[in-house]
Amino acid sequence: MKKENHDLIELFEQALLSRGLSPAAASRHQDALVFFVEAYLEPSEGMELKEVDAETVEYFLSNWYPRRVRGSRTELEEFIPTFRKFFGFLLDQGELSHRALEEILGVLSRKDDFLKKIPPRFPSEPGALGAPPVLKNGNHSDEGGDRFRLDPSLSLLVQNLEKPEARIILDFQLFLDYLAHHRLRLAPSTLSLPSKDLHRINQMFTEPEKLPRQLSQDQSRRLNLFYHLARNLDLFLIGPSWELLITPRTELFLELTPDQQLVALMDALWNRTRWSELLRFGADSFAGWAQEQRGGFAELLSRLPANLDEPVSGPGAKDRPTRMLASYLSLYEAVETLIMFGLREMAVLEFELEPNGDPVLARNHRGIKTIRLTGFGKKVMKYMARRAREERAWNPCSSCWRKD
Repeated sequence: MKKENHDLIELFEQALLSRGLSPAAASRHQDALVFFVEAYLEPSEGMELKEVDAETVEYFLSNWYPRRVRGSRTELEEFIPTFRKFFGFLLDQGELSHRALEEILGVLSRKDDFLKKIPPRFPSEPGALGAPPVLKNGNHSDEGGDRFRLDPSLSLLVQNLEKPEARIILDFQLFLDYLAHHRLRLAPSTLSLPSKDLHRINQMFTEPEKLPRQLSQDQSRRLNLFYHLARNLDLFLIGPSWELLITPRTELFLELTPDQQLVALMDALWNRTRWSELLRFGADSFAGWAQEQRGGFAELLSRLPANLDEPVSGPGAKDRPTRMLASYLSLYEAVETLIMFGLREMAVLEFELEPNGDPVLARNHRGIKTIRLTGFGKKVMKYMARRAREERAWNPCSSCWRKD
């Protein structure tokens, strides 16, 4: 945890004690804030506590916690009084405006909406009254309502187009197989996979990466991307003691055809995953803006010629759209290092780097020199761009990235 956040939480606990709150109650509020910071705020948002706004609180309560943590409604509800007290404390400290506090309190007043996001716990005994059907591996079935809802137009496109082999399909299946057959406990501070398991999974892949011995998850683009895709497809949950728990949706995913799996992964990369979560501690603070503009990004990619190496940097980048694409890539680190990598794994494109001898750029996979868009990728990017235009025409607010 950053020192600024640690010191602020300590100060908050002292303030609670000075107002007559019992040590046990003050400690519970402290624990809730520590979880909020270490599990969500720093890894996902790269923010300090005093920078939190109403939108951040809303996303945590309505989306992140229900989707990422195997918690109960009571556990989620306990965050609300903590937030009320803490942000009131920030107001007293001069770190928060009255208007910002009112907006946060307005979010917290929607407690019932947030609690509905967490389904009631099922009876533990198979076959108990009200329990859902049990699959052969002992997990509960999603039944019809939670099966993968695939974009029908994109599915038709992927199914009918000739395309190169998408490397992501087999490797992602191997990744899920490892998660399903090994008991993993995530690092509490970053909710990332342990180093020893990262190395083992990497060696299973069709093209293992050269990785450092002391490995953190963000040092492997493939493993980091797969982890976030699986999280956002709800293929696993985080259980007690930070244990990674495979959900029934994993089996449903593996039952899809390879083309259907590719569609699900494309949708997860393009729409479901928050791009700001892909870099450690929110290193790219502009990734959210990049995602809001992904329709324009798709439009620029779709204008590249198919199956030709197109220069996007240096004197070879001649026309305005190509120069705009180069600017977009250089401005948004998450896009150049991870989104482009994901598109390459999905057979949409290939690219070549030219970091110009800069060790920092080379180490971080930055400095794209040329892009080769596949014929399949050109059709997919045209579809993504067209869908973005249609959404904007139907609703001007649809250009804002949706968190739900």
